[in-house]
Amino acid sequence: MMATSAAQASRQEGAGRKTAIILNRSAGTLAGQPIDDTVAAIRSAFERHGAEVSLTAVEPADCASEIRKAIDSDAELVIVGGGDGTIHTAVNMILPTGKILGILPLGTMNLLARDLKTPLDLDEAYEALAAGEVSSIDVAEVNGEVYLNSSVLGFYPQVVQEREEKRKRHRLLKWPAMALAMVRTFRRLPLLDVRIDWGEGPRRVRTPILVVSNNPFDGEAGSMLLRRNTLASGKLGVYVARQRDPWGLLRLMGRTVLGTWQHDEELETLTATQLTVHSRRRRLKMVNDGEILQMEPPLNYRIRHKALKVLLPKAAPEGDGAADGA
Repeated sequence: MMATSAAQASRQEGAGRKTAIILNRSAGTLAGQPIDDTVAAIRSAFERHGAEVSLTAVEPADCASEIRKAIDSDAELVIVGGGDGTIHTAVNMILPTGKILGILPLGTMNLLARDLKTPLDLDEAYEALAAGEVSSIDVAEVNGEVYLNSSVLGFYPQVVQEREEKRKRHRLLKWPAMALAMVRTFRRLPLLDVRIDWGEGPRRVRTPILVVSNNPFDGEAGSMLLRRNTLASGKLGVYVARQRDPWGLLRLMGRTVLGTWQHDEELETLTATQLTVHSRRRRLKMVNDGEILQMEPPLNYRIRHKALKVLLPKAAPEGDGAADGA
């Protein structure tokens, strides 16, 4: 009886909500799956909860145009299925409209989906989202470009660029290509020479890596994926590695796996609502949510508190702090 009442309440909450769903059909989770069956199952899950659904599965090159069509339609909720790169594109398009973003984790890392406590199993994910609730989370911004996970400067953009070149040239999978790119970059570890200012005056730093995250990371043992327990603190996390040699960085990576990175004396951490990065270089290269970008300094980072409406999965534990109620 209680289960029936809960289902009815969920249907009433979602009744009449127009929902546009765009799937990147080349994303890892969909690769090799019968796409028609998957599309039908996702559509059915949302329609059972009272949504009015339009759904399309497209190739990566067409994702942006389909997202634009969804935004320009009368859909209140735009759900995007893909990896962090696809989600990054969607957020920059959706945020100015005030529409609600839903995320189906179909990529390799699925960083935001993990922090939103979305099940990584596709069947569980769309069922949890279909019964989900709307909330609001922070977004970070650098020179007008919005991101949801992290912005990384230093050696890492070179690693990502090397990785993609090796994947195209040698048709390697992502992780073997990443390992080869790391080895090559570490041979001559580049240092970033910048001045950073978070409101206490500029300070020079020379570092192989500078990370500015949307909300601070939290320690979690046994995972290379840094996690965030909250996405609505109104703070940036800023991380500066003092190590200037490959062995020091490898030790830091090892401590990340062990979940002890927060106690590393060679890693400086701080929180801020804004950060400015000055450099003598004409342009600085960075990786924002997996996407390589170049920008002219100074880089002006800021947090936009609860600026994005998102669909939280029903499976998210109540009061876990991932996002506050809208």
